[in-house]
Amino acid sequence: MSDRAAREPSSLWPDVLVGGFVLLLGALALWQALVIPVTPLYGQVGPKVVPFVVAGGLILLGGCLLFVALRGGWSWAVEGNEAPANRRAVGLMATGLLANLALIGFLGFSLAATAQFVLVAAAFGSRRPLRDLALALVLTLAVWFLFVEALGVNIGAGLLEGGILRLIGREPMM
Repeated sequence: MSDRAAREPSSLWPDVLVGGFVLLLGALALWQALVIPVTPLYGQVGPKVVPFVVAGGLILLGGCLLFVALRGGWSWAVEGNEAPANRRAVGLMATGLLANLALIGFLGFSLAATAQFVLVAAAFGSRRPLRDLALALVLTLAVWFLFVEALGVNIGAGLLEGGILRLIGREPMM
């Protein structure tokens, strides 16, 4: 008899609760997506598309988790096989989040997100900080320009973004 089949019904409750919580979160996201106001100025794609996709994904994930939980659960696979907590990794990730919060106000999105990227990459075991730094700068600048230029969402220009905009002859929006 497998470990999965031998589980008592009472030990399934944590898995069922997690599945139910994700399903409830999806329902809440769907409800909030339904109440987003839409003006007739929007064409086919309006402000509700991404919230509906997120809500649908949460509902699908919650339903799948609940289904698996009712068939025996998933947490049985990790019970008794817990690895020790990696305090260094958790500390680096927390430091990355705090660095982003502390730096975004005066350095801007790209530099703050770059600092966070490098710290999180180190938390996941990267030993190449210069490569991570270069990759993070390219990705964060691309995301910033996507928001500002393609989507028209002004998320503010920090030091790096402002300098690049000045180089191409444009005035940065703060």
